[in-house]
Amino acid sequence: MTANDNNYIYLNRDPAWADFQMDGLEVRADGVLQLNSVPLFDGDLPPELKTIGSPSAPAGLAVDVEGSIYFSNPGAGGLWRVDGCDEKMRRVLCIRPGNRSGEVKEPRGLLIPKRRHALFVADSRNHRVLIFDLDTFTPVEVWGQDDLASAPKPSADPGKFNEPWALAGDSTGNVYVIDHGNHRVQKFNLSGDVVPEFWTTLSHEAVLSEPSDIACGTHTGRQVLFVVDRSAGAVFVVNLLGNVVRDDHGHPLTFGRIGMEPMGIATASEAIYVGDNARRRILTFESRAGEIVFAGEAVGYRRPIAALAIDQREDLLVHSGGDLEPLRLDRVKGFQRRGIFWSKPITPAVAEVKWHRLAATVAELAQSAHIQLFLHTADEILNAPADPQLDSGDTSNSFADPKWQPMPLDVADLLITGVGRYIWIGAVLSGNGMASPAVSQVRLEFNHQGYEENLPAIYRNRPACNDFLPRLLALCESFFVELENQIEELPVFFDPAATPFEFLPWLAGWLALELDEKWSEAEQRTLIQQAFSMYGRRGTVEGLREALRIFAGVEAVIEEPLLNAAWWALPSEKRGCRPEEACADAREKNWQGAENSILGVTTMLVPAEAQGAVVGTTAVLDRSHLIGDEEFAVPLFEVVAHQFTVLIRRSQLGCAETMGRVRRVLDGEKPAHTLYHLCVIEPRMRVGYQARVGVDSVIGGPPADLRLNQGLLLGDAGVGGRPAGHIGEQSRVGIETRIG
Repeated sequence: MTANDNNYIYLNRDPAWADFQMDGLEVRADGVLQLNSVPLFDGDLPPELKTIGSPSAPAGLAVDVEGSIYFSNPGAGGLWRVDGCDEKMRRVLCIRPGNRSGEVKEPRGLLIPKRRHALFVADSRNHRVLIFDLDTFTPVEVWGQDDLASAPKPSADPGKFNEPWALAGDSTGNVYVIDHGNHRVQKFNLSGDVVPEFWTTLSHEAVLSEPSDIACGTHTGRQVLFVVDRSAGAVFVVNLLGNVVRDDHGHPLTFGRIGMEPMGIATASEAIYVGDNARRRILTFESRAGEIVFAGEAVGYRRPIAALAIDQREDLLVHSGGDLEPLRLDRVKGFQRRGIFWSKPITPAVAEVKWHRLAATVAELAQSAHIQLFLHTADEILNAPADPQLDSGDTSNSFADPKWQPMPLDVADLLITGVGRYIWIGAVLSGNGMASPAVSQVRLEFNHQGYEENLPAIYRNRPACNDFLPRLLALCESFFVELENQIEELPVFFDPAATPFEFLPWLAGWLALELDEKWSEAEQRTLIQQAFSMYGRRGTVEGLREALRIFAGVEAVIEEPLLNAAWWALPSEKRGCRPEEACADAREKNWQGAENSILGVTTMLVPAEAQGAVVGTTAVLDRSHLIGDEEFAVPLFEVVAHQFTVLIRRSQLGCAETMGRVRRVLDGEKPAHTLYHLCVIEPRMRVGYQARVGVDSVIGGPPADLRLNQGLLLGDAGVGGRPAGHIGEQSRVGIETRIG
């Protein structure tokens, strides 16, 4: 830290608080220092949760791309679904209790992988993993059972199970299964084949004794597995090959809290969330600089935990294990209750130092948030104060060394009374879990030239006054410091990347941009920054596609018929060709080169002549088309001009209100003189759209049965799909029969 010509030092450089140590605090992306963010449940807990005991084994929780939530109730042997559109909870009736094909018995872990539109279910009591199609909930694959006709049995063979409990998937499509009865973790590749080398490697590490849950996340920028071990009461970090990740001392990298009863685990970015049924809390850990540190407990939730998951909005979902709807916690709205930071010795690069003022830039404190500063000055660096005590529940005990001079509570701007070349700064930040102090900068002033220089000479440099007059004048200066700083920082409020979050709607209003409350802070800042350039593309194909993507959440294909319009020309005869065979060849080549001459395919007849009515040729009574000279050739293109087609796939319209948003965006963003046709691409044939046989339409009857060696009928085995529905049997629409 060095001084500048103005005799002050800014301590938050880059901004990363590089010369500070801290505990219980985090540095936001904008460089602001605050208490560790933890999940927050802001509401009333269902009273039924009070009577639910801690689960003895995990349940399942998964979220699909449309935001629908799936969770299992092992005790009742069923699966439930919370619709992502209307948010109503319904039981998945197609998946019934039992041990036959497509039935489940004590289902636990759930998984919806990123590379497959399917729901994986750990069918624990049937010792298998079932895979269901997410649209119809029909079983499409079974792991761990060869003969579907016989009752499932436990097995210790590779690829078989004895009570599978939990599931996780990585970004490449591999699936990991906690095989609880065999006390192992099995890996399956994208094709569903077991990878026995994974458990062989992991078992040789000899660190797991009772794996019970698993999640895939990142650590030091690499994909890893976080494996919960119930016996050890801890979480182990394992790479995708089965090797245990180790710390700098060669010890297995593990984390947890003393006495923890872990159950349920989920990851998001560099954060790991673990349920602790001993405390009935959700614990937050963070991967920082190669270590995994405890970041705090979730605020507002103190109930049983059977499963955790991250939803499409990056919120944390918690499932208690029964048939109650999972609760949603905001991942970053809660805060750890206490944190501290302290600096290295600070000194400016000048010969003589006379400290003057310390000013910490702290956002307006909520009623429950507090900050207390501590200072120490000395002439010798060896006279440093002792480092504060970490994890101290009492604020006064953290900076227990008497060398630390405590400042008044919540005072962040103060005059420095100590003397010495070196200065040390510390602080305690505290709150009730709902709010946190936010420190963006600390400024140290020294060798200050204040109002004294503006006084008449008779009042300056009077030894008899000691420091009274300079400090009195400094007090007067402080009345105007905040106003002067606000004037200096005025440009910040017009910077989308730097303006405070609460000013974003105001800044967006300058650009006539309406912010959606569902957008994250980062998305809002990015859109405000790009709004001006977006207006430059407004009304163009690129601009319409961009608006549909941002404001309606769909990827559309936009076509302009005018761009495909062309003249219809018949090939001409080649004159002077001899013999007749040569003339025939020439005609064939002419036809092949006339790409725009296929009537009804690449061109169509115009409603009138290009030049309008011409006497002697096209001027026919009651059939003439009169136009002026300036409208020459208008009839050729008027049926395709000023219009466009918007094509959207049906899979992007999962929610009923999406179509309404699409039309509102198109009506507001298209050029006023144009018309549009909205076409939904789906598996059905419509004349004029999706009617090209072999391209986007298929005509055919039911598929023929496929037999192996003229014996096994795959349709009967459930592999080739269900046969056609018949009235009276297999005629339940949406279950065994689809209408299309």
